[in-house]
Amino acid sequence: MTLAVSSLLSPLQKGGHRTLKNSGLGSLFLLLLCGFALAACSPNEPADQQAVFSGPIMGTEYRITVVHKIGADLEQLEALVIGEMEQVNQSMSHYLADSEVSVFNRSSAGVPQTLSDDFAKVISESLAISELSNGAFDVTLGQVVNLWGFGPDGRITRQPNAADIERAKEHIGFRKLRLNGDALMKTHSEVTIDLSAIAKGYAVDKVAESLLALGFERFLVDIGGELRANGKSLEQRPWRVGIEKPHILGGIQKIVELNNQAIATSGDYRNYHIIDGQHYSHTIDPNSLRPVFHKLALVSVISDRTSTADALATAMMAMGEERAIEFAEQQKL
Repeated sequence: MTLAVSSLLSPLQKGGHRTLKNSGLGSLFLLLLCGFALAACSPNEPADQQAVFSGPIMGTEYRITVVHKIGADLEQLEALVIGEMEQVNQSMSHYLADSEVSVFNRSSAGVPQTLSDDFAKVISESLAISELSNGAFDVTLGQVVNLWGFGPDGRITRQPNAADIERAKEHIGFRKLRLNGDALMKTHSEVTIDLSAIAKGYAVDKVAESLLALGFERFLVDIGGELRANGKSLEQRPWRVGIEKPHILGGIQKIVELNNQAIATSGDYRNYHIIDGQHYSHTIDPNSLRPVFHKLALVSVISDRTSTADALATAMMAMGEERAIEFAEQQKL
């Protein structure tokens, strides 16, 4: 895998829309450097065409670009990809009271909950990356994220007090989760999980795998700035993606070419609060249970799977620059 890390002395204010498509919280801007002309082909081959599906999903936006042959059933294809995304959202959104994750969060300690195949895969990978990162990635931090005003309850106007943070420590920690096959249990009834740092990446993978299963081998799937590419673009070139410069003026930090790869970005320069003049990041330090305070502004990770890149980018944002670079070198990212 490949890692791109960009640092600034402090998070900067939000920027507006650019010529490039806004990628949302992932802060990853899709740079579509290809037009809509037909690719060159021999007289005996049907011309390739390009279809683009886009819209709202999972609290963000999706854009799916598929290169296809003439005659493809695009309505059926669009219904398929939307169905895959909605299935992941229905399972893993903590904003939906009847979602699988919300039902688990209301469960009692010591009572195993049978998980769907998708949910079990995401929990399994989450726990593995938590171990790998020594807890820098932790899906049980959702309550603390909410405590600092970055969750469903909305923004805050003052810091949480020390007593609230201390109480939260009792039900925070990925080791309070037990996964046995497709059964998940927690050791403390107040433990809850938040999959927002991996679910979008997993949804991208689900769409990509469905497209491959149907024989579509050239596509770029983007959900909220988490992307996965396969094959080549309409112009028979690698898919090119621009990573936004973490700066108030925006711009492009780096352009990368994806060759059957995924990329995900985590950044703190767009999603933050200002309380009493101090910037507070939405990324939580799992040790202090406070927003991280370091100069690392953005991490992009390239991997074979988007869910992996998604979780690793979040983990390295929590680590800070020195630990993140060391971790990347150790893991050959």
